[in-house]
Amino acid sequence: MRFSFGLVLFTIPIYLPREEFSNFTVGIIAAAYPVAETIFGPLIGIMADRIGRRVWIYLGLCISTVALFAFTLNRSIGYLVAVHAVQGVAAAMIVVSSLTMVTDVSTTSNRGRDMGIYDFANLGGYVVGIFAAGVLARTHSLVAPFYFASALAAIGAVFAYLRVKESRRIRHAAISPIQTLTLLLRDRHAAAMFPIWLSVTTFIGMALTFGPRFGPSPLLTSFLIAGVVLILAFTQPFFGQLSDRFGRDRLMMLGMLSLIGLFVTVITMLRRSYDLLYVAPFLAIFGVGSFAFAPAALASLGDLAPERGRGMTMGVYSLVISLGTIIGPLLGGYLLDRHGMESLFYAGLVILLAAMGLAVIIAGPGFRNLKPVSTR
Repeated sequence: MRFSFGLVLFTIPIYLPREEFSNFTVGIIAAAYPVAETIFGPLIGIMADRIGRRVWIYLGLCISTVALFAFTLNRSIGYLVAVHAVQGVAAAMIVVSSLTMVTDVSTTSNRGRDMGIYDFANLGGYVVGIFAAGVLARTHSLVAPFYFASALAAIGAVFAYLRVKESRRIRHAAISPIQTLTLLLRDRHAAAMFPIWLSVTTFIGMALTFGPRFGPSPLLTSFLIAGVVLILAFTQPFFGQLSDRFGRDRLMMLGMLSLIGLFVTVITMLRRSYDLLYVAPFLAIFGVGSFAFAPAALASLGDLAPERGRGMTMGVYSLVISLGTIIGPLLGGYLLDRHGMESLFYAGLVILLAAMGLAVIIAGPGFRNLKPVSTR
């Protein structure tokens, strides 16, 4: 799935010529995917709790096969928005159901490691897809990545149908969405995670939408982005295991502080015109440290998910990250058109600091290891 999505993620910004499509227009097209995922994520979560996980993975890959091919048929804005929205629905089916499956088969003692492995699979697929898109865009036409992505999704659908098994039996009725939300949000640490997720995914939405558009060349840009994502992928199981051993909160805080340090370093480099050689150690340390957040936060969410509401819990997670990837492309397109590249990092830093402040207020003083909530 992520291999095919990585191909499209990198290709869309360069598929739309800068002479014909403004950055804000590209942002609108990019945002259609997470808008649809925001709407359908919680609904898919409810259905995954009630009728099972496997069917949605298979169905999502089937829909992706058609949607990815459909990108090649027309370049009108309305058409591309509609197709990308359909792809977002398919993504909601796959992501929510697969995350719920990981939660089903893991325990509180190893969930950080398992979520790290899940992130490794996700990000590893993106790495290969982004790099393959750069090669195909350089050596073939810009529609070649869409054909390849559609074929990959079809292979994934066949594999899911033949090999993926249901992760649990539906022994009891799922608790209602309202009950699930109440159980999650009454825990202040669970509620505090959501504004942080929102801020992180907002900047990710900016970077992934406009990075390919402003890179030196499709091939070199794909190599650079894939290299960063590859490092991210390999660090996820490691940071996940650290969160199992030392606590989720510590690893999440390490990730957030490192991300703030990364933004400050980049802004300083841009304003003072420092040579990259002098700031490279700071970029490396803060960059790798920022990768600690995701596996610890996902494991925390899995710990807190009520057993009969895990699908809905992952649907709420999907909703929050989708909101970030809606805001990111739209805000990024506006800022680029009006104020240039440097404004993206200022906006990211302000949003991140605001989210951390809000999270501290919600969570209250002190940190602790998160405990699973009761379903009673």
